[in-house]
Amino acid sequence: MEILKITERENNLSNIAYMYGGLMEILSGASKNFSTYTDGGRSVLEIETPLDYAEMIRTEVEDKIADIIAVNYKYSYFSSAIKPYGLTPDENGILLSALISADIDDDKQYIKRKIRSEGEYSVDGLFNFRLSAIKKKWEDVASYIPKTFDAEKLKDFIAFILEEKAGVRVFVENGKVFDRHFRRINRTSLTGREYGDDRLVNEILLSACGEAELLSRVTEGEENYLKEYIGGKIIFGKTYFSAENN
Repeated sequence: MEILKITERENNLSNIAYMYGGLMEILSGASKNFSTYTDGGRSVLEIETPLDYAEMIRTEVEDKIADIIAVNYKYSYFSSAIKPYGLTPDENGILLSALISADIDDDKQYIKRKIRSEGEYSVDGLFNFRLSAIKKKWEDVASYIPKTFDAEKLKDFIAFILEEKAGVRVFVENGKVFDRHFRRINRTSLTGREYGDDRLVNEILLSACGEAELLSRVTEGEENYLKEYIGGKIIFGKTYFSAENN
């Protein structure tokens, strides 16, 4: 057996919850035992697995760690550093999601290259001591954002980001976003914006896609946000108009 341990500051318990939920779904068919607890002011996720599954689980753990840093840590930094005049709180949140989306794949690749583990991963330790280059990059990005912004500039920026991700499609069913392997994407839980009518547009942006296919109806409020910010990059699947969704 092998034991993998992921630790994070106790006040970042939501990051451990994100990892736990994501791994439970992805690794549903693998042999493993999960346990979560606090120890000395730290939140801990411990995974006990047979050696045959250890490498696969390690790969998924490291991908989720990269998610946590590239989304949660980056969103936290941008929330403090980027507050342009001219946007509502919801619009500013959407701007931050779009900024994260722009570089999320590159950020995650860099983060995963910096991970070193002998069975124990410290998320905040990795960020604090091994990722100085990515922190400098985020600082540079924040410095480029104009001090004033408006809704039209925001929509233009999102259109540019979506075009850059052309060919990458996600799927929306029952208010949830899924990748091309139909694995759920739940990155808004890392930003604190997992509620409200703007949640779905934030989730789609954070998925780093170029287009979204709707497989079932969305709420009127969600639809308004999608029309406003995603527009022509929304595809209506065959099941969207079926009688069972009316």
